[in-house]
Amino acid sequence: MQIRKKRHACSPETAIKETASWGCSMLMLMVMAVYSKAEYCEMVLLYGQCRRKARSAARLYRQRFPAGPHPSHQTILTVVKRLRETGCITSRPRSGRPAKVGRQVQPDEVLAYALAYPKCSVREISQHCGLSKSQVWKILSESGAHPYRPTPQQVLVDGDAERRYAWCNFVMNQIQVQPTFLADIMWTDEACFSRNGMYNRQSTHYWALDNPKCFVDVRHQMRYAINVWCAIYNNKLIGPIFYNGALTGARYLQLLQKVIPDFVENLPLFNLKNLWFQHDGAPAHKTSPVKQYLVKEFGNQILGYGGFQEWPPRSPDLTPLDFFLWGYLKQQVYATPPQQLQDLKRRITVACANVSRCMLQRVQRDLQARIQMCIVADGEKFEHLK
Repeated sequence: MQIRKKRHACSPETAIKETASWGCSMLMLMVMAVYSKAEYCEMVLLYGQCRRKARSAARLYRQRFPAGPHPSHQTILTVVKRLRETGCITSRPRSGRPAKVGRQVQPDEVLAYALAYPKCSVREISQHCGLSKSQVWKILSESGAHPYRPTPQQVLVDGDAERRYAWCNFVMNQIQVQPTFLADIMWTDEACFSRNGMYNRQSTHYWALDNPKCFVDVRHQMRYAINVWCAIYNNKLIGPIFYNGALTGARYLQLLQKVIPDFVENLPLFNLKNLWFQHDGAPAHKTSPVKQYLVKEFGNQILGYGGFQEWPPRSPDLTPLDFFLWGYLKQQVYATPPQQLQDLKRRITVACANVSRCMLQRVQRDLQARIQMCIVADGEKFEHLK
């Protein structure tokens, strides 16, 4: 039996449509993919030179550039049409921020928008003004503008400002009578050091030519932490004293009974007479046994609960351990991640030993300046005045 091969039959109309579609597709591919921007520009220039005659422009193009691909007169007409309609000689659609044709953006407009909306990003300014982000950065830098970062601060509640103002006035009056009053205060506080530590992503960078995709371990399943008590007196650091668990009244009393007698015993009588004890209003500081013990040791010279002058709550900006010591110690301790609890304790001890007398003298001067600024601010926050 002879097998005949069947031929695909189609109508003449269908064949003509398929041929035309294929021809248009090939024409678009030639226009979009074959030529560069410089070659498109030559097509347009020759089209104008030949007085808008596309066939003459195509012949002249072949004469001037015999080695390269030669566009047809239809290609030249397509490029000219696209230039008139879109303002672009390439067929690739424009992406990114929209161009503002015919509008010159002045540097004052960029600066005015940034000052009117100080929390906006460079991307938002770029989209609003129709400029690139690099141009926006350049204009803002030349105008003297800088993206300052806000400083976090403790929230005050009603009545805090009056208590802070009263406490600062009390300290300044004492300084007028006794210029060494700030040095005669035994400033105390507690802090917790954990394995996770602190990680500031904004100040961490890794320079490389390619993205190294590096990581930093910040959360650990095996956790450990240690609580630390420290004190500052007469430009000297006392401690660190380690204790486990949450600070309760009984544990705080045991800590004081361990530290205070040895400290008082080695203190000259003149300094002991002028000694003041300071602690904040933590719940463990307000128990009756703690109050009785402190009154027995220091009399009325206590800055805090049960003393001559109550400590203003929510005021970490007025105690040197909060605004200086803990931040300095954690910066030293967490320079590299601690591996074990004993390593964490050793680092804390070494960091405390590195706190010099000169450093604490500068802290004391800073403390007096802070107290004065708090008075100027009527007890409100004053970090912005520094």
